[in-house]
Amino acid sequence: MASKTALKSAGLLFIILCLAAILPGCGPGDSEGFSDERFPIEENDCDSGQSGENNVEEKTIEEIEDSMDITERAIQKAITEQQVMVSQEEFEQAINYEEALETEPDIAMQEENPEEIIEVEVFEAEIPDGLTIDLKYDEYPSGYSYALIMTNTLNVRAEPAIEDNIINKVYYFEKVNLEAIVKGQYLDKYETDLWYRILWKDGENIREGFVFSALAEARTYQFDKMYEKVKLLKEELDANTSAYISNYKNINGRAPLFNGKVEDEFGTARSQSAPAYYDLDDKSGFRYLEDGTLLTVFGENDSKTHYNVRTMEEGLELWVPKKYVSFRNSIEELTQVVVVDRKNQNEGVFEFVDGNWRLISYIFATTGEEAKYKMPTSLGYWMAIGTQPQFIYLDDITKEVAGYAPYTIRFNAGAYIHGVPVNYSIVNGAKVDPGKKEYLFTIGTVPRSHKCVRNYTSHAKFLYDWIEIGKAAVIVIE
Repeated sequence: MASKTALKSAGLLFIILCLAAILPGCGPGDSEGFSDERFPIEENDCDSGQSGENNVEEKTIEEIEDSMDITERAIQKAITEQQVMVSQEEFEQAINYEEALETEPDIAMQEENPEEIIEVEVFEAEIPDGLTIDLKYDEYPSGYSYALIMTNTLNVRAEPAIEDNIINKVYYFEKVNLEAIVKGQYLDKYETDLWYRILWKDGENIREGFVFSALAEARTYQFDKMYEKVKLLKEELDANTSAYISNYKNINGRAPLFNGKVEDEFGTARSQSAPAYYDLDDKSGFRYLEDGTLLTVFGENDSKTHYNVRTMEEGLELWVPKKYVSFRNSIEELTQVVVVDRKNQNEGVFEFVDGNWRLISYIFATTGEEAKYKMPTSLGYWMAIGTQPQFIYLDDITKEVAGYAPYTIRFNAGAYIHGVPVNYSIVNGAKVDPGKKEYLFTIGTVPRSHKCVRNYTSHAKFLYDWIEIGKAAVIVIE
């Protein structure tokens, strides 16, 4: 069995080009009431991935411009996260205040015959035991649970019924703090009587109201699931020799075809992957492991051609050709983890300090979509492979350099965590950098990128400055 020292080998320093995040474009029209119409969405987004056997590092310029237009409209309507959402601390204070009013009839405004609202689920703060909150970045307020509006215009009612007073309107892709799911008026069209009780910021005040649940999505930060994954990974890496799959842009050779196909039975692509055999005596049975996949390494075969490895996600023991296994900056002690949640389009950042894990930021994020020119962000445990101040992306149509994304961390093939993409301006026929962009309204809504994880630029920079390659990992959950 090989020791950590014996197993380590020098890796190659890769020159990385990747695609940036492209965002959806919304139409200008709004719809009143409970319309389930949507803004027209342009379908082409983010970063580098692979399409069949081709490595894709391209993107349409117009889509980024559309995203900027969407963002400008959101700012004009005053519906951005910083304008509407409240922090978890403010949220809890507001809830406690409302509860106090309910117990003080001299203060509370009581209806003569108030109907009791039946709560189906209350979204209370839940932080796992052993996890400490120690925020080092909090530029964008967010409660632990929130609602994402999924229709053009949605009325906020004083009570959960369409005959009740309209006290506000919320708009497509707007996020508001979510307090509870309650039973209210049943609507035949949607076959449900469930409503969301929400909070939002109105200037210096925090207000409460109800929106119909069928036209919004309940979202949450899965801190319990994130924390369990982080603890599991640390236990595995700290006790064993770690490495990762290295085959960015097939630099170490294309893996063999899987039964004549370019995808294995699990849908993992051949390109930028390594073959992982179940039994070296029968190489017909194997699966693909993607570039960046974290591994535990136990030893090698007698002929010293393959490493015996175990995967983090499924705990499988497999055999991988040595050329695909890298020990460059291998993790001996895990102290930093970014956990990306594809289901809820958000992420949590964890740091191990003085024997305990701390949550140092939680924030919205956008992951990859399954579509032409796009790929979903892959689930699993990934090495934080390297950083770059920015990467360049190409236009899908012209194949020319179109722009860049700042503050990047590569973790899987052409997938990066990065800031808001920026198109170059054309002045007198020359490309001009208009400067970094901080914010996009579509971050944290629905999958839009090619494969990357898009962040607000200030948070991408926070991660870029914070991360220590060789001590850090990325986990992608559902």
